Amino acid sequence: MEIDFEGTYELAVWCKLLRDRGWTGPVIARSLGRSEGYVNNLVRIVERASLGILRRWKTEQRPASGLFPVCATDWLMQVVLLPHDGQDAALAQRVATISAAR
Repeated sequence: MEIDFEGTYELAVWCKLLRDRGWTGPVIARSLGRSEGYVNNLVRIVERASLGILRRWKTEQRPASGLFPVCATDWLMQVVLLPHDGQDAALAQRVATISAAR
């Protein structure tokens, strides 16, 4: 069976769901054709990100949203180390910076 993911947010939520249901990182990675590190990073982002970050990440991946992408997974991995208020501030700053550059 093949599942088409709409973006990395949806993939991350699926990885988290599978992990919560007892699958291990290597099993999830093998079944998706991804690396274990990538899967673990996606799960970590979902577990640690603020609601604002998760909302933006999900929304910007919808083609009809009109939002420009700011939630790259490498940036998300760095920002989720901050407390939630710090994450939201970092998101606002990133949106402003990228918006000004456009």
